[in-house]
Amino acid sequence: MSLHEPAPSAVADPDPGTNRSSAITSGFRPGRFALRDAWFPVLHSKLLRRRTVRRAIHGEPIFLSRENGLAVAHEDSPTDRERGRFRRSAFTGGSGRWPTFERNGYVWVWYGDTDAASTELVPNLPHMPEKGMPRFFGGNVIFDCSYELICENLLDLTHFDFLHSALTGDSLSETDEITVTSTSETVTQVRRAVNRAVPKAHRWFNRAKSQDLVATTLMHVRSGVCVLNVDWDPGMDIYMVHPANPESASRTRTTYTFNPQHCVKPARFLFPTAAHVVGSQDNYATKPQNELYQGPESGMKDMNSRFDAAGLRYRKVYQELVARQQSGDFGYRDDGHPGRDIRSELNLDRVRKDTRR
Repeated sequence: MSLHEPAPSAVADPDPGTNRSSAITSGFRPGRFALRDAWFPVLHSKLLRRRTVRRAIHGEPIFLSRENGLAVAHEDSPTDRERGRFRRSAFTGGSGRWPTFERNGYVWVWYGDTDAASTELVPNLPHMPEKGMPRFFGGNVIFDCSYELICENLLDLTHFDFLHSALTGDSLSETDEITVTSTSETVTQVRRAVNRAVPKAHRWFNRAKSQDLVATTLMHVRSGVCVLNVDWDPGMDIYMVHPANPESASRTRTTYTFNPQHCVKPARFLFPTAAHVVGSQDNYATKPQNELYQGPESGMKDMNSRFDAAGLRYRKVYQELVARQQSGDFGYRDDGHPGRDIRSELNLDRVRKDTRR
């Protein structure tokens, strides 16, 4: 689809006779609209060396390489360029090169109007080093669904209790409170649970009888960049980035990064290896959903419950962004600026019982 080509409508007019959640879900069609004017962390910087690496954003091919040590991104493969075949789409302003920027261990690529490609709009990752983590702490997980479904999955902090309980713990606790907030560009869920049982995977290095949990996930709706802080206290605190990069309507690549804190060295190095186990479990759940949303039965009624507050908020913000971009408004509002300071939103400075590093 051309950058300036009108997109098909993705926001349905809600029926006045339906309830609020039904009105939100009735217009949600994942994989049908490409939100633009955003930075996407398509590759870990340490993986970009001599060879060209191919990635994609919303079906548009991106060929990454280094020139004099700097990351560059072309629309064409090296073979095409050698043969004189050059793409010059509106996505690169007719130059054939995508705007790129490196920070926090990622190569960021701008998808949208090149004149609006300000590096101030790169999402702020305050819990990651400026030059990124060592290579071992990052990787890629592929999902067989659209990125919108992965965004919803990452925003649901309760599904951990059922799909990933050995790693994250079960649902039993003294108290368990979930709050959901949003801006014009982001959705944030915070879960605070008191006196939970220590997860099975933690017991070999955590001898506590119980622990508190403060889990925070902040989703940049436009780009799918998910910023997380999962804090078990006493115990480990996991700083994470899980970008849901939309390669196509049926393929999402998460270029994840872990930064474990407050744990023994073996646990610090073992925890990132769980990403592929967790990813396969999530893919098992999301792949069938993608077929239902995009297949011939996509008009089926979408069900939800009162526990889906974060997912419903995500759909609301997503559809509002789609409506704005369909009307020609691609700008950012102050409340949702990607570069804003999100330390307090991620609960990075909260006082812990366990102060070990």
